[in-house]
Formats: sequence, structure tokens, C-alpha cells
Amino acid sequence: MISCILGFVHSLRDVERFSAEIGDCVAGAAVEDTRIVACDDPTARRRVVYREIRPSPVTEEVLNETCSGSPAADDVLWKTFEDGQVLILCLETLRP
Repeated sequence: MISCILGFVHSLRDVERFSAEIGDCVAGAAVEDTRIVACDDPTARRRVVYREIRPSPVTEEVLNETCSGSPAADDVLWKTFEDGQVLILCLETLRP
């Protein structure tokens, strides 16, 4: 089962923070603290193994289906943009 972290994007800062690409690492335990960091940074907790942008709404079933093709994914972060698009990041845990 993949755990979910969710949130909504309302500012340019949020868009920049969640523009993570495949291979990028992120730090932060809560969605509001999540940010892109270098993978060798001691605060890096997860690595992006897949990303997709889909129209809203996104259900838990859609999140699991999106990340099912990435066996390393054990976590998912999704953000809804003001235009109704949803960014889904499938994440692999590096450090608990």
C-alpha cells in the first residue's frame, strides 16, 4: 500500500517547490514542509521515481494506479493547482 501526502497549490512559491522531476529528492515530513533538496543532503527523505499531471479529481485509486508502475514507490505526494490540474509525485523513501 502506498501512503498519501496531499495538499493544494495556491502560490508561485508552491508551484516552484513542487516542480520536482524524476530523480529529485525532497525533504520535509508534512506537505507544507516538503521541498526539493540535493539527494546527498541529510534532510532528503524521499526521491521522486515518477511524476504525472492529471485533471482533478484524483481519488486514492487513481493515486495507487499512477504509482503502481514504479515498484520503488512507497509514498505519493499530490498537489491540486488552482486550474484544477493535479501533480502526482510517486516517491521512494530514502530515510524514515
